[in-house]
Amino acid sequence: MSRIAACWIVSLLFAALVLAKFSPATGFTGLIRFGESWQERRHPSLQNLPIATASESNGYDGQFYAQIALDPFLRSPALAQVLDSPAYRARRILTPGTAAILGLGNPWWTLQAYALLNVLCWFALGWLLFRHIGGADWPAFARWVGCMFSIGVLDSVRQSLVDLPAVLLLVLAVTAFTQIRTSPRTTLWLALGNLTKETSLLGALALSCDPSRRPFPWKRAALSLAAAALPLALWSLYVEQRFAGTTGGTGLGNFTWPLLGLLKQARNCLREVSLGNLDGRYSFCLVAILGLLTQAWVLWRNPQPASPWWRIGFAYSILLLFLSSWVWSGYWAACRAVLPMTIAFNLLLPANRLFWPLWILGNLTLLHGVWRFL
Repeated sequence: MSRIAACWIVSLLFAALVLAKFSPATGFTGLIRFGESWQERRHPSLQNLPIATASESNGYDGQFYAQIALDPFLRSPALAQVLDSPAYRARRILTPGTAAILGLGNPWWTLQAYALLNVLCWFALGWLLFRHIGGADWPAFARWVGCMFSIGVLDSVRQSLVDLPAVLLLVLAVTAFTQIRTSPRTTLWLALGNLTKETSLLGALALSCDPSRRPFPWKRAALSLAAAALPLALWSLYVEQRFAGTTGGTGLGNFTWPLLGLLKQARNCLREVSLGNLDGRYSFCLVAILGLLTQAWVLWRNPQPASPWWRIGFAYSILLLFLSSWVWSGYWAACRAVLPMTIAFNLLLPANRLFWPLWILGNLTLLHGVWRFL
């Protein structure tokens, strides 16, 4: 079987997983994961709509971004009541804003558009990475699968989050950068990525710091980086103005001292597993820690500063060390936080006799990601 045929088959399997989430009554809202606990506090325009709701659950983050899509200019006072962390969620405006445009002002269409945006991003990312990886052998196919079926990617689709759209924009930025290093398109993709998820700034910084350029164009790089960050800065000021006086997290609680969160979570998981609690939150978290540390080790062990993807992967491997126990409490959130590192690992894994053992170790959560989607 050729690599092209294998990729087509796997893509059809992914499409089948998505279609299985469709309901004639609620459409694709099952992908957003609205929680019963928040049902009474939903946006007024959703109160009479048939929305798939997880019973006895708080739901997940996608339910908040979906409601921002109903009012992307943040004008409704109701938003401060229906969002768990209004300013924090509203900073990530690009995905909700895109859904608002596609929904044409209709709340039901907007929800469906928001639920399917990650699906569209999955296929777009798959095409870009297929072209980037090249080759027709099985290691090339494995690299592609390791990216596309990583738990960070699949969970972003499964719960309609912003992580996959942010990674897609980063891939577009890298593609533009490798073609013309000072291309305005690179700055544009980075700016859009920052408006999707603010940690994309880390990828923008890593991409701009190219040590292979002699002499290094400090002024041009600084201007490009500032231009990429400016839209997020201006939007953040607007968000703070709209939600002045509201309570909620800022996102700073997602970080702590190096390795403190990882070690705390590892100890907690070991304790639970030793007591016979084999829930995936604990057992697979240990697997995820091993996998992510393998990814980081491979990147550290094989430095390629001239490679844009190595610099990005290295930057996010440092971020991995600072993730708090709050992020690690659901290990899939940690996997999403460093998703660019996972992409870099699969793209840059050396094609030698250790390829398959390291690929397996680095992608240990792949099967659990598929299982969670079922």
